[in-house]
Amino acid sequence: MKGKIAEFSSMIFGIVIFLAIISMPILLILGSTWAAKNLLQPLIVLGWIVVAIDILILLPLSLFKGLRGFTGTAIFISSFLFGLVTWLLGFILTYAIWGLWAVIAGVLFFGGAVVPFALIATLFNGMWEPFFTVIILAALTFGARIIGLLIAERGQ
Repeated sequence: MKGKIAEFSSMIFGIVIFLAIISMPILLILGSTWAAKNLLQPLIVLGWIVVAIDILILLPLSLFKGLRGFTGTAIFISSFLFGLVTWLLGFILTYAIWGLWAVIAGVLFFGGAVVPFALIATLFNGMWEPFFTVIILAALTFGARIIGLLIAERGQ
């Protein structure tokens, strides 16, 4: 009897784990939709402030060798904010133009494919302003990461 109970409980536990794994993309999509609606605008404002800080304060301070480790790390960290804004904008554009199926496909490709999907969707629909906005945001993201790493390495 104990063996049957243990076997049954193991089966139930396996089903629960399976359902939890299947629900993760759904929760990611629902959470991302909420974040896109409620957080994107404040993140864009914060992003502009961080760009100004990076350019007007951190880059000039990078001239001093003793501060390069700090400034490079701060610029590198700011790239994650730029990446988040890029991803959320890509999520919104992909959802608005191609719908839920493209978002699900983008999330299944490790979550990052919503940005290329947004670029392709805006390109095919001739939506040049959002296309170039996503391109600039992606360049800003990777540019801040590369520049931040280079500055931090030269400070050591």
